[in-house]
This record gives sequence, C-alpha cells and structure tokens, in this order.
Amino acid sequence: MNVFFCSFAVMAGAIFRQAFSSPLVADLMTFLEEEEDYWEEVHALLIEEGDFSFRSTIYKQPCRTRPFTGHQLIHDILSGHPDRGYQHFRMTTTMFIRLRDELVARGFIQSTRHLTANEQLGIFLFGIGHGVANRVLAETFQHSGETISRHFNNVLRGVVELRHEYIQPPASNVGVHPRIKDNPIFHPFKNAIGAVDGTHIPVVVRKAKQPRYRCRKGFTSHNMMAACSFDHQFLFVCTGWEGSAADMRVLRWCCESGGFTVPGGKFYLVDSGYANTDRFLAPYRGERYHLSQFDVNAQARRHRGPRDLYNHRHAQLRNVVEKAFGILKRRFKVLRQATPFPYKVQCRIALACCVIHNFIKRHQGTDRYFNMQTDQFPTDDQNDDSIPPIGPDESRRGDALRTMITEQLWNNR
Repeated sequence: MNVFFCSFAVMAGAIFRQAFSSPLVADLMTFLEEEEDYWEEVHALLIEEGDFSFRSTIYKQPCRTRPFTGHQLIHDILSGHPDRGYQHFRMTTTMFIRLRDELVARGFIQSTRHLTANEQLGIFLFGIGHGVANRVLAETFQHSGETISRHFNNVLRGVVELRHEYIQPPASNVGVHPRIKDNPIFHPFKNAIGAVDGTHIPVVVRKAKQPRYRCRKGFTSHNMMAACSFDHQFLFVCTGWEGSAADMRVLRWCCESGGFTVPGGKFYLVDSGYANTDRFLAPYRGERYHLSQFDVNAQARRHRGPRDLYNHRHAQLRNVVEKAFGILKRRFKVLRQATPFPYKVQCRIALACCVIHNFIKRHQGTDRYFNMQTDQFPTDDQNDDSIPPIGPDESRRGDALRTMITEQLWNNR
C-alpha cells in the first residue's frame, strides 16, 4: 500500500510540473494583470481544454474534428448573403472588412500561420455579439481555448486603442447641432451639445466583492457613464465603476480626474439623478418628465405650465443617450448578460463596443440597429434622491440658465 501511494505521489508531482510548465500558463500571464484573475483563468482553461499531459497520453481522440475550419466558416459568411454578417458579427460585411483593414493597417492584428486577420476579428465580434463563452468560440472556430483567448484579447486591445480616434469630445468652437438649429421648439437649448447618463452592464465578480457591485436592480454590474451627441455618437465613455456607485459620483470623478471637459458656454443634458449646473442641465424635480407620460393622449400632451413644457422638451432631446445605450445593448449581447472574463476585461469589452458603435456610425451613417424605434429600448431609471451637494456658484448658475430657457420655451410656444 505504501509503495502504491509513493508511486501515486511521484506521478502526481510529475503531472503537476508538466502541466504548469506548459505554454498555456505562460501565455495567460501576458493577458491577465491581476493575480487572482490569472489563477481563475488558468484553472478554467486547463479544465476546458484538457491540457493536462496525462489526458493527452491516455485519450488520443482529437477534439476539434469538424470537417470545415474556422477560416472556411468566416470566408463562407463574408461571401454569402448580407444578412449573415448581421447575424454573426452584428455589422455588414463591408464594415467588417473596413474594421479589419484599419486594425491591420495600425499593426494591432496580423494574419498568422494558423489564423487569418479575418478569423481573428470574426472570433472577437462573434463573442461580443452573442455573449458566448470561450469554449463555444473554440467549438465554433475549431481552435483550442488558449488560441481563442489569446486572439480575442489581442483584438480587444486593438479595438480599445482606436478609442482615441473614434471617441472624441466636441471642439471648443462646436456649433449648434442641426437637430436643434432646424427645429424651432428646441432653439432655447442651442448651446446643448449632447446628453450624459449612466447604464449598468452585468458583470461577474468574486463573491466577496458582490455587495459593492450590486446595483439597485439587484444584479452585479459596473456603472458605465457616457456622453452622447445628438446623432447618437459617444463623445466620452468611462467604465469600471461599481454598480452601487451613484451617477453623480461617477460624473464628478470624470470631471475632476477622468479628463471629461465641457467647452465654455456649452452644456450637456442630464436626468434628475444629477445636480443641476450650468454645464449639466437637469429637469425640474417633482414634475412630469418621462416621454411616455406626455404621449398617453391629447390631454397629456397639453402642457400644464412652463416647467412642464421645459421637462418635455428636455426629455425629447436627452432621449438620445438612452437610445444610444439601447442600440449598443441590442447590437452586443455581451452587454446584456454577465460573461466569465476578468473584471478589467469585462470593462474593456464595454469600451470596445462603444468604439465599434462609433466606427459604424461614422463610416456607414446608419444601419438596422440605428434605425430601430426609440420606444423599443428600455432605460435604466436610476434616479437618486440623495444627490451629492455641489458648490453654491454652480447651483446658482445652473438655476439661472434653466429659468432662462424655461421662459423662452413658454414665450415661444
């Protein structure tokens, strides 16, 4: 019996050294920055891929045996019916090729002996578009989990690097947006350059951290704040704040430490979860605000007073940020359900989705997701009654600006 246990211990030690000296672990260390996330990923991938050496010696049966490869699958999709691009990659094949060309031209991805640039991008877009796990991507594209993880993260880093080109704040001399300029009912908001709001993205975090990340709707999330223009392009994005953080707290950090600025004389529209200032104009609290309250019937569309009219026009303009979030979540399923990636990777995925959103909007203008009706998109009603205090000067300037716009709207009705 003792001889048996000694033999078993020797064999186990050999297996341990062999398994944990494999290239898989070395590759994983280049991706994962946090030690705790690293060991979780090592454990999951070793089990998923059967990388333990004794398995490969006992079980000789190949795992990826489908007759057509991932490269052939990508080629078939890109050369097939245009709808297949939307079904698999959430964009047209034209946009797919354009995005690939930009990533290749900037040196973020390149074809290898086993994976073309098309397949690398396809793996990433399929993953975020459908919100699937590593093992599903491995089966779909017929590669090991390690290969899938490596190229997924490589494309993710490349797309995130494009943020400097595709997520840009407005210039200091930005003019009046056509939506306001061409519509008399919005003229008093002529200095508005967009809207700001937060949305909650489901995330997977360790059990000990879950209370911090649990949002008011009961699930673990990170609070992503974004500024959006009136043509649904993201001007600023901040990810990573825990779901329990109030919207106003996130906005304050972005202004003080996150590099978010507002051009002089301009302002963004915000909901009542934010304090009213001359840079972030909020609606009147205690009055009707949501668009559904004004669209019930003819009597509901009749404004009860100046503040009621102001709130209605404010909501009509600020709705662009809610629609932008809705488009983003409809296009990328990974933003609607938690995925078992390290937390920092989950946050980078949300940022990458915003970059791709702007990429499509800039180069194509519109597509089936941008054309969806606004009322199809649910909103995150996260208004917080306990708004952190702001400086008296900010509050006074904000109240004066809001009063002036309210009077102009009422006089011009």
